[in-house]
Amino acid sequence: MKTPVMTKKTVTVSLMLSGFILLFFMACAPDRREEATDLLSDRDISEDIQLTDETIGEIITSVPNPVEMTVLLQRSNVVYTQDLLNPTANINNYNTNFKRSLNLGVYGTDLVYMNIYDRTVATLSYLRNVKNLAEDLRIGQFFDYETLNRLSESSRNVDSVLYITNRGFDGMSNYLINQGRSSIAVLIATGTWIESLYIATNVQIHPPNKELIHQRIGEQKVVLDNLLLLMSNFRNDEQFEELFNDLLDLKKEFDKVSIQYIYEERTTKVVDDKVVVVDNSRSEVNIDDEIVEGIAQQVEYIRNKIVE
Repeated sequence: MKTPVMTKKTVTVSLMLSGFILLFFMACAPDRREEATDLLSDRDISEDIQLTDETIGEIITSVPNPVEMTVLLQRSNVVYTQDLLNPTANINNYNTNFKRSLNLGVYGTDLVYMNIYDRTVATLSYLRNVKNLAEDLRIGQFFDYETLNRLSESSRNVDSVLYITNRGFDGMSNYLINQGRSSIAVLIATGTWIESLYIATNVQIHPPNKELIHQRIGEQKVVLDNLLLLMSNFRNDEQFEELFNDLLDLKKEFDKVSIQYIYEERTTKVVDDKVVVVDNSRSEVNIDDEIVEGIAQQVEYIRNKIVE
């Protein structure tokens, strides 16, 4: 049996074929994001303001869950708007821990928004992004991707999906604070809040629920003050400094919102044979369309910088 002779032409064709095969597999390979260069360690905490881990945890817990705002929008018959969400392909632009932390909060909020509006089929790519960003930040152990992936196949499992998602984010936050990485927990909470507020100020709102939604937007004035307190803890990092200044500009818009606390005597009532004390005090939020528009513009500016 003769050994085939490799001519120069044959070798050239073989090399070209090998090259095409290599390019094919490279094109099919999953995206690999670069390692982040910023460490975001709590060693960079400002010496002027030092919050305890307990205080940081309490403030982060006080940031409203995106479920609250989204449920209000849905119950107010606000139409779902897919175009408002951060495109999943943007994940490849996030090559710093700063960006990844903020957008983990953004994608997590988008995931909540989609689930509450029963867009279960479209959630898979967002689930994948949350999983990948969490793993990039070394907190992927708190995200049960397999279970969420299975549950997201049916709108009947929305409550379970939301519960597991919220539990995962709470676990991430507590772990990060205990590990001396509270700066990342602060950024995740900030990304969550900004995205939730961005959606609420950009959807089409019609009477008679417009006033109620605007009231809820106005209530975020207190939340912003808490986030600024958290952010000031890390202003030695220039990335935090820039975001802090952007939030200060947002505060100028929220300063136009007036919140008045009205005290009312507590009363008691019997519920299931038990006496329950009822707090009748309330807050009145004074906000108009012009103020909401000013808030919306600044929130959009900040949000676009986060997701770019």
